[in-house]
Amino acid sequence: MKLFSALACFLVGVTTSTALPAENSDWSITNLGTSKITWKGQVKPGEATVSITGTAEEIYKQIIVINPNYEYELGIYSNYSTVKIRDLEPIKKRATTSDDWTCDYGTNVNAESIGVGIRYLYSIANADCSAPPGVPGAGGCTASSCNSGAGIWLCNDSSNEANIPCTIIADNAVEVLIYCQTTTYNGGNSWTTNTHGQIFSDDHTWNVILNAC
Repeated sequence: MKLFSALACFLVGVTTSTALPAENSDWSITNLGTSKITWKGQVKPGEATVSITGTAEEIYKQIIVINPNYEYELGIYSNYSTVKIRDLEPIKKRATTSDDWTCDYGTNVNAESIGVGIRYLYSIANADCSAPPGVPGAGGCTASSCNSGAGIWLCNDSSNEANIPCTIIADNAVEVLIYCQTTTYNGGNSWTTNTHGQIFSDDHTWNVILNAC
């Protein structure tokens, strides 16, 4: 799919960080639940909003089946897109995120797989992604992305359903990815980079977690 060749430069340089997150092995997928996000947006110009439930990748693939021209009519290549092809530094500077993030949360997942999920979230960025109601400390969590066991979770600490622009979820995932990763040398020319962590919205009504899925 053209989206991913166009975004090939995205996340270049991420895996060079020396941040060393502390892993909380007690916090796993069983704490987060198994539900997936619901995407609510237009698939074709001029048509009614539709709801699609799944991971960002599953939603994107369903959208393309319905409208093969989605990327150019409403998606990342359209005149309506608020997402631009960009490298990490502009994202880091403009991300709608808070400073309330921690690396002491979650279990290690592959950073490259998280990057795939981030790109899919940006590919459906013309609409909101939702999570069910929750309470602080026991948020209603949905998997917005799950690639090779690496998940990007949207967790809702509010008593109302959370409807967050998918692009903001992606921006927050990028923020955690920038600061929370460990790179291990495997020998030869082989390196493995893992990540995990959590970042809260400014009002603490929702948060994004990088964790197993």
